Amino acid sequence: MVQNSAILDQLLKKHWGYSCFRPRQREIIESILAGRDCAVVMPTGGGKSLCYQLPAVALGGTAVVVSPLIALMRDQAAGLSEIGISAAFINSALDVSTVRDVQRRAVEGEYRLLYLSPERGVRADTLDWLARLPLSFFAIDEAHCISEWGHEFRPEYRQLRLLRERFPDIPIAAFTASATRQVRHDMLAQLALRDPAKFVMSFHRANLRYVVRQYAEKELQALLLAALEHYPEGNIIMYAPTIKRVEQTASWLSSTGIPAVAYHGQMPNPTREANQELWMSGEKRVLVGTLAFGLGINYPGVRAVIHLSLPKSLEQYYQEAGRAGRDGDVADCVLLWRRQDAGLLAHFIQETQDSAERERAWMRYRIIRRFAEATECRHRQICLHFGETPKWERCGACDLCGVSVGWLASEAPQSDSTPFAPPPQASPMLRRMHVPFAGAVDEQLRTALKKWRLEAARAQSVPAFVILHDSTLDALCRHRPRSLAELLEVPGIGERKAERFGKPILDILNG
Repeated sequence: MVQNSAILDQLLKKHWGYSCFRPRQREIIESILAGRDCAVVMPTGGGKSLCYQLPAVALGGTAVVVSPLIALMRDQAAGLSEIGISAAFINSALDVSTVRDVQRRAVEGEYRLLYLSPERGVRADTLDWLARLPLSFFAIDEAHCISEWGHEFRPEYRQLRLLRERFPDIPIAAFTASATRQVRHDMLAQLALRDPAKFVMSFHRANLRYVVRQYAEKELQALLLAALEHYPEGNIIMYAPTIKRVEQTASWLSSTGIPAVAYHGQMPNPTREANQELWMSGEKRVLVGTLAFGLGINYPGVRAVIHLSLPKSLEQYYQEAGRAGRDGDVADCVLLWRRQDAGLLAHFIQETQDSAERERAWMRYRIIRRFAEATECRHRQICLHFGETPKWERCGACDLCGVSVGWLASEAPQSDSTPFAPPPQASPMLRRMHVPFAGAVDEQLRTALKKWRLEAARAQSVPAFVILHDSTLDALCRHRPRSLAELLEVPGIGERKAERFGKPILDILNG
């Protein structure tokens, strides 16, 4: 048990390079360290990963993290290794010999964090193996997946109760970014949490601007070109409702010279992962995906999330839109929808065989339709949906409270061409994709750092943000450290990163 709170500050600075915690992080961490079960609802970008990573380091032993996505496991394990914390994962992407090696090392207590999928975590052979590990606690990520009332219910999550039954003395900490009151109650019951410490953060993401617009199909081409011209810096996610629409949109954008990739569940794993890497490294700024993309994605510099149709639920929309602005800077969440979208959703709901699930789907449909057609503050609607009652009536950060996004401020020029027709040659769009970053930094220096970061990421086979976040690059440009000691004062650079990357960074800054 870690008694001294100062030790937490030391670990935060040593490994993550930060001098202070975000709101509620310390309380959550201290609850885990005290051996309590915890239930944490923390919106995307609030720093929930740190809430189980830091106590895993402080406690010693091995914290087992249940996570639903292969990409998330790999990126988090790689990110932890980069800051000097031993971590590993086991999933279906690994061969048998690698799995055996990780299992052997885990039994020897080598890892502070070990990532498992829910399917593997409840297998009889896995439970027998876990009994041989020096377990510190279990962390259940994306815990809303355990509830039938949730928008991403996964039956295998229901079986995670086996962890409590098999290891009654090991604390369980459940984390999610989006859960209504009903889902939160279900989480506690299904995981059999005992008198848990409960943390429900505000669902109000003040840096996000929510804008909803109904459009005609013939407008879409011009709208998307206007959008991409409007965001010259940072990455963009577009969500399309079907695989066909994803491929169609990505192909059309690429044909205009816009660096775009597609992402959907029917792609071969290597292709899907390669496309995600291209996007996360910044080589392709635009990713067009289905809802298969994004769960657990930890990319901070998304400047806009654009939905091309009505999502299935407000929870789904909140989670997907919430992938914008995780760095805390202003970002746009734009929902473009057509009445045909609503009709298609209704058709699929009616086709649902299970009557209870069909009723839940209709409930979700009515809520998202009401959100799209509402006349009152969108931020407030979201907060109320998740059981939070704001004291304010207007947010000042949505279209219904007076905010306008430049590329939607006026009627978009309509095109008589088909929605994804080949573009005209020498589009002015191509000349304006890389407008210099409008921040208080030296753009030439920033570009040099980004080039070095990309090369370092390729050498390590990790996403670029694992090396350094964009916010850290900007801080380097502003502070211009001239020594390793000064480098350690830059937010986001801990001891391991200063040791590994200090020389090339200082060479660039002082060259």
